[in-house]
Amino acid sequence: MNYIIKEDDIINTYSKAQQEQSRLYYEYKKIKQENPEFGYKKIAKLMNQPYHKTRWWHAGKHKPIPIQTVNWLKKRRLIPLKFNHKRIHLIAKIFGSSFGDGGIFGNLNAIFLSSSEKFALYEFKRDLNIIFGIDIELNSREIEGGEYGESWSYQNTNRKVIRFFKALGSPIGKKTKTIMKIPKWVSVDLKIEDYFYGALFGSEIGIPKMHVSGTSLNSLEFGITSKKNNDLNIIKYLKQIKKYFNRKKIKTNKIYINYSKEKEHYVYRIPISTKFSNIYNFKENIKLYYCDYKGKKLDKIFEEFKYLKEKRYFDLIDKGYTHDYTLDLLNLTSKDLYIIKYNFSI
Repeated sequence: MNYIIKEDDIINTYSKAQQEQSRLYYEYKKIKQENPEFGYKKIAKLMNQPYHKTRWWHAGKHKPIPIQTVNWLKKRRLIPLKFNHKRIHLIAKIFGSSFGDGGIFGNLNAIFLSSSEKFALYEFKRDLNIIFGIDIELNSREIEGGEYGESWSYQNTNRKVIRFFKALGSPIGKKTKTIMKIPKWVSVDLKIEDYFYGALFGSEIGIPKMHVSGTSLNSLEFGITSKKNNDLNIIKYLKQIKKYFNRKKIKTNKIYINYSKEKEHYVYRIPISTKFSNIYNFKENIKLYYCDYKGKKLDKIFEEFKYLKEKRYFDLIDKGYTHDYTLDLLNLTSKDLYIIKYNFSI
């Protein structure tokens, strides 16, 4: 796989009619290049097309819309898109967010990110501007939402930007009704994969709290909602995500499904082990994007968890329990204890 997307991938996001116009345009350009002395009428006859079509192209006007989009992206060195593109990490972040709290409207009117955190919108907007240029801000808007104005949505209506992410494989429309599939190009490069999942998890990971017992954490999990008739697709999608967790040495449990009567949809979850070592691996190996507060919340709960384990360890040792028995009782390893004492792994 040499390229992530090329010209044809952009053109193929348009209707069949627009794809045909693009094919004809390229045919015209090829004939003209091979026969520079031919006029537009002769080329039109060779192509079996009306004169007005090739006349406009001869004058450099009225290029098919997909070709205009391709040329706009080429000027920004985004087509063809290679794995070593200098902004590939930002592209992967935006792309990952489109599987979470971001996305593309079903009518392709905007690409967006919704969040209760204004800094997340600023980060999203900044990344888009770095990738495509500050001029796309002419197509941007911010909308306040929620009953009490507690959430916001940044939206950009630039159709060329939208087509770019559609070609990459972003879900279109409501995710409860969409086929969810992470394209192969994401997993070709570990750096790309980390940025993609970092943005996705920033939306969909639920950060744990201390259990009411004060001895453990409650659930850490990845979740998504969908209609029941989308069951097989969602399970396959979640298995892709579980494979990434495995590659990062983060243990997960069996996928489970809950039905919400109130909202008439199903919630699919990947439970993540809340053992001390697993929480540590998650915190160290996965950086969350477009959700500053979640990262801070995870750091805070980890410090509380670490303090709890340390306190209980020494309490039990003081009561006469052996080192090995205490570790077993607290579900810790010697490596975990080293992290608790010295705040880094060995």
